[in-house]
Amino acid sequence: MRNYFDKINRGVWFLAIVAVASIVGVAACADQASEYKPRAIGSPGELLVVMDDQYWNGSSGELLKTLLNDEFPALPQGEVLFKKTHIGFAQFERHFRTYRNVILLQIRPRIKENKVEYRKQEWAQDQSVVELIARSPEEMQVMLNQKWPTIKGFFYNNDIVSMADSYTKLYQPEAVLHVQNTYPFTMFFPKGFKLKKSNGQFSWLDAQRLGSQLGVIVYQCPLDSLGEINAHKLLQFRNNVLRKQIPGENKGSFMTTEEQYPVSVKKTKFANRQWTELRGLWKVQGDFMGGPFIDYFYQDKENNQLLMLSGYVYAPAKPKKGVYMREVEAVLKTLQVN
Repeated sequence: MRNYFDKINRGVWFLAIVAVASIVGVAACADQASEYKPRAIGSPGELLVVMDDQYWNGSSGELLKTLLNDEFPALPQGEVLFKKTHIGFAQFERHFRTYRNVILLQIRPRIKENKVEYRKQEWAQDQSVVELIARSPEEMQVMLNQKWPTIKGFFYNNDIVSMADSYTKLYQPEAVLHVQNTYPFTMFFPKGFKLKKSNGQFSWLDAQRLGSQLGVIVYQCPLDSLGEINAHKLLQFRNNVLRKQIPGENKGSFMTTEEQYPVSVKKTKFANRQWTELRGLWKVQGDFMGGPFIDYFYQDKENNQLLMLSGYVYAPAKPKKGVYMREVEAVLKTLQVN
């Protein structure tokens, strides 16, 4: 009889242990599920502004609206850098929390000091969040004036990085293999890009879409053949390359830089290299074609090479070209040294 009850007790303990283990397992799964983050919604360049109406309609909100009217650089027609959507904090829940780009602005008179925080993947993958908290609307204005260039760059650059990352996962294999087999680096191209021309030093790839063309140019040559390098020299170099390599449809026509529009120059960094960036407008000399471009130049002094990466957009029927310029810039920034 004792053996019978011993067996029952052992069975009860076994079931209890299994039950506890199941509860712990379910709890662990619940914890794992709570860490899941959905993909961010919205397109690159879309920005959700979360600010209560009393401040959005006040002085700090008016300043923010002015800042949000910043234009996309070097486009033939004016176009805002960000497309904004505004809501109050009471509405900031559910799908609003998964927006790609979110800026939160709050006035809290009792806080000790103002603060700005930059966060990624807060509520969704590929998400960028900036939070500003100030003691008064006046101090919020000061913060916005001081921090806006950094805030703007944070959202813009993260959009480009997110797009470039997506191209490395889903790409046009023939275009990628061409660059990989021709140069000492790899670049990734979205579906639709095809090789138009190549001669070993120069490669021209493009994607033809309904009413638009996105182009990418890669050119490499000995660095010491240029002598001193500055912005003017790089513009001359760019025009020489385009004149020789990219003819227009009309006889004697060729691609070049539009000199009636200023070309911006700045230093930037990606792929662990320092680059000179040029932005401006291109045209076809001898024809009625043109659009925006972005160039990157890298001086590889160790290997005596100058590398030129260029992206351009031709979309005469499209009033907004910022989305296309983001695409070609993201392609250029997929560069990975082999």
